[in-house]
Amino acid sequence: MGRLLLIGRLVLRDLRRRPGEALVFLLAVTVASTSLILGLATGNAVDNGYEKTRAATAGPDIIATTTAADPSGVAARLADAPGVAEQAEPVFAFDTYLKAYGKSAHTAVEGRDTSQDAAVDQPLVTSGTWVRPGGAVLERGFAKALGVSVGDHVTVSGRDYPVVGTAISTATSVYPWSDDAQGPGTSDFGGRMWLTSADTRKAAGDDPGVHLIYLKLDDPTATQHWMNTTFAGWSETDGWVNTHDWQDVLQTDKAMIRSIQPALVVGGWLLAVAAIVTLAALATARAARDNRRAALLKAVGAGPATVTAALLAQYLLLALLATAIGLTAGTLAAPHLVDPSAGLLNTVGPPDFGSVFAAVLLAVIVAVTGALRPALRAARTSTVNALTDPAHLPTRHPRLNAVTAYLPASLLLGIRLLARRPGRAVLAGAGSAATTLMVTALLTWHTELAARPDFTHFGPIEVRADQTGRVLLAVTLVLVAMSTLNTVLLGLSTAVQARRALSVARTLGATPGQVVTALCVAGLLPAAPGIAVGIPAGLGLYWLFGTQVTPPGTWLLATALAILLAVAVLTALPAWAHTRSPVGHGLGVEPV
Repeated sequence: MGRLLLIGRLVLRDLRRRPGEALVFLLAVTVASTSLILGLATGNAVDNGYEKTRAATAGPDIIATTTAADPSGVAARLADAPGVAEQAEPVFAFDTYLKAYGKSAHTAVEGRDTSQDAAVDQPLVTSGTWVRPGGAVLERGFAKALGVSVGDHVTVSGRDYPVVGTAISTATSVYPWSDDAQGPGTSDFGGRMWLTSADTRKAAGDDPGVHLIYLKLDDPTATQHWMNTTFAGWSETDGWVNTHDWQDVLQTDKAMIRSIQPALVVGGWLLAVAAIVTLAALATARAARDNRRAALLKAVGAGPATVTAALLAQYLLLALLATAIGLTAGTLAAPHLVDPSAGLLNTVGPPDFGSVFAAVLLAVIVAVTGALRPALRAARTSTVNALTDPAHLPTRHPRLNAVTAYLPASLLLGIRLLARRPGRAVLAGAGSAATTLMVTALLTWHTELAARPDFTHFGPIEVRADQTGRVLLAVTLVLVAMSTLNTVLLGLSTAVQARRALSVARTLGATPGQVVTALCVAGLLPAAPGIAVGIPAGLGLYWLFGTQVTPPGTWLLATALAILLAVAVLTALPAWAHTRSPVGHGLGVEPV
């Protein structure tokens, strides 16, 4: 108990004295875990939202469409089929175009009773009222895409209708897959609209339309078996009938997030890489403090295990706290993210075991990977050396020295600084690769969008593409922000740890400009292979989850140059600050 109390007090003392470091790490891990949880929870959120909406609207198990002029025969035969629990009266519907605010979109117009007592598929009104003579109700996602609200007017078949309400239903998929009033032939994407039965017949004119028959089964899970059995002996003389089940509707709804999930899951792990770099940079910056703390603990009798635990405890606790925040934020945000067309009731469900395990695993990986090695090094350092902090002789690299001997001074210093700490170079390269990968995926998405001008056939607004673009952009911007912070932190830690070596170089004739250039070289050299890996990796991942589209070479080249320029500028800032101090300070002051 004494050791736990000691570790707890040390953690609290660190948090009070340096809250900025803790906040930076907490934010980095929280963002990564939130993105990962969003990606893992989206599928479950669609299921929950669909089931809640289906229960609230008496959603059908089977949706049958027939072109028969008189659907009573088909309806009677379906009602008598074994396994049917309940059937609604056939609904007349036709496929047409709706106009609003200069926009035109495909729509299915259904004729319904003014009363809200349908046995199967009674849409839930979310604003306004249900249909009345002369008034129209639009599916909520369709209305959102059109920019239409209650009180606005829409035009169908040359007739003007005021919008008296918006509603949702699970008889069809969410917009733009909610146009179900189509007979044989190619299906078009569109929305859903309800009028009274009389208004629907008037608007249809000579259009024969179709009839929709909604069924509830005794066993909702046996829809495929029911369809195979019922239509086994069906002939053309019985009338043309097309059916789909509620499982099809749900799978189509999930297609709305098919492009969003990979962006969030992959983005979450890339943000985890950035968080590891952040933690490693923070651990490097505080290496001297941790060494001294380890020496003091060992001086009073603490063993290596206690020292390591004391140095790791803060990072592990912050990582677990960030995981809890990320789990909460991701779970609460998932229902809103997965329903961009507003066609379902949003519902928050508890995260499943897989999501919790992945989030905790991510946090542990980040904390251990970023902080374990510095903690072990501090625990293994002798007590006397840690307290006195003597000068450390640089590791000799005879071959490297021979190769770099005739290089310009700035390039020589930069390469040798890089060789002294290869682990930091690997982290910097990984951070650059993660950022480049996400930027490349975003450029590829824009290229695919531009190469598909027929996106307009999905409706006035292609909600899937719009939502995917926002997710990709958000993850990319967060990753760029974290990479910017990491570049500054790594540059600062490199300048601090190389202060004595660079001060000696300045006493031997190196100019401040050469010192700044040397630190920039130490930052640019690992960034270059990271970019070289990130571009093909970004293309490969996008091809894996999307289509094989390649952005123009000029875009990729501009991206690589922009990232290199950003790394150079961000590394030059702490390097320039280093050259502002006198050379004597660098030789006489202990590093902090």
